[in-house]
Formats: sequence, structure tokens, C-alpha cells
Amino acid sequence: MEKYVEYWNTGEFEEIEEVLHPDFELRMTPEFIPEKGIDAFKESIIKWRSAYPDFHIDIEELIYDSDKVAALWTISATNTGVGTHPPTGKHIEVRGMSIIHFEGGKIRDEWIASNSLFWMTQLGFKLIPPKTDSNK
Repeated sequence: MEKYVEYWNTGEFEEIEEVLHPDFELRMTPEFIPEKGIDAFKESIIKWRSAYPDFHIDIEELIYDSDKVAALWTISATNTGVGTHPPTGKHIEVRGMSIIHFEGGKIRDEWIASNSLFWMTQLGFKLIPPKTDSNK
């Protein structure tokens, strides 16, 4: 787990084939569509770290079972790079949870759940309700 979190926190992928299962899948809120494979995982982290160069995960709690781990974590990061939107320069702190499954002693998948709306509002984005007959 320490090495896995280090990949997120540094963007360096030393010994990744020893940590991640070859069929690794990363699934994130809101849709949990799988990003499949080690190369897709690396690309995802590179994209996150490009938009948020100081991206850092602090693990607050880990609960282990025989073939899985539940993690409670906090991400802190500053949006100074280009990602899915232009950089805002704003700092975010978002808590979330992950369930990580193991197979053959390697991480098989991670399911990440966090509050995307809270993340975006910290960046300065606003949720605007659709126009209806009652609020025209």
C-alpha cells in the first residue's frame, strides 16, 4: 500500500509491475468506468499531477481484510496546470474513500469515491440550476 500511495504522490513508477496486477483497473466516481491496465494507471496519474503538480494523498485510516483494503484519505492539491479545464490557481482539500482488491499478492483494482461537486466548488466552479417555467 505504501508504494501504491507513493505512485500517486510522486508520479514515479518504480517497481510498479511488482505492485499492480497486469489486469489492474482504476474506477472513480461518479461513473466508475474502468481505466484498464498499468499503462492507463500511469497515464491517469500523469494527468492528475499535470493539473495539480503538488497533488498529495494523506491516508487517514486503512482497514485490511484477507484480499482487500478500505482506505479513508484526504487529497490536497493546487490547480496550477492544465487538465480538463484551465488552471484556477485554487487549492483544494477533499476527503474520500477507496476499496482496493488484491489478487496474487498484487493490487487488482481500486474503487475511488469522493465528492466531485465539493472538489469543483473549491476550484471556484458554480452549480447553476436549469431554467424552468417557475424560474424564468
